[in-house]
Amino acid sequence: MTTTPVDPTEPTQGASSGSGEMHQLRDSRLRSVFKAVSWRIIGTIDTMVISFFWTGHAGQAVAIGGTEAITKIALYYLHERAWALVPLGTMRRHSPFPKEEPVSQLPLRDSNLRSLLKAVSWRIVGTIDTILVSYLWTRDARKALIIGASEVITKIVLYYLHERAWARVPLGTLRRIFGIGNNPKPPAP
Repeated sequence: MTTTPVDPTEPTQGASSGSGEMHQLRDSRLRSVFKAVSWRIIGTIDTMVISFFWTGHAGQAVAIGGTEAITKIALYYLHERAWALVPLGTMRRHSPFPKEEPVSQLPLRDSNLRSLLKAVSWRIVGTIDTILVSYLWTRDARKALIIGASEVITKIVLYYLHERAWARVPLGTLRRIFGIGNNPKPPAP
């Protein structure tokens, strides 16, 4: 299976075609929500383990992880929506079974580079949030900084793997599973 980068002169989803028309974003809002929730489960467990390691208090670890579960779902969703507007590292994947489809009709996929850039940008946002939340619960700036710094490496690796897993889920899968958008609208009277 081969992939080709998106032609920068070709309008892409998430970019304006120049005629004032805005193309649909690459990832649906539903997909962004599911990605946010699945990542937060992984991220919260990691944060709790790291917080417990540095504080030695299960209660503080759970409080830090629980607070982050709220703040980071919102932050992650916004991060996903922002990246949906950026075509950098988006590729069109050719099917191993050739069809007479123009390149612009081929499904979009994230490249490894795009997944890595998203992992790094999210980690910047996530680490700032971790430090602030950790300080809120520990009232110890040193511990908050150590907790935030400790998770940088684990979270980049985990986020990259999370992105690669989601890159394997074809666009529209969640809509098909939940039956959203599959029913044609009845004709207007």
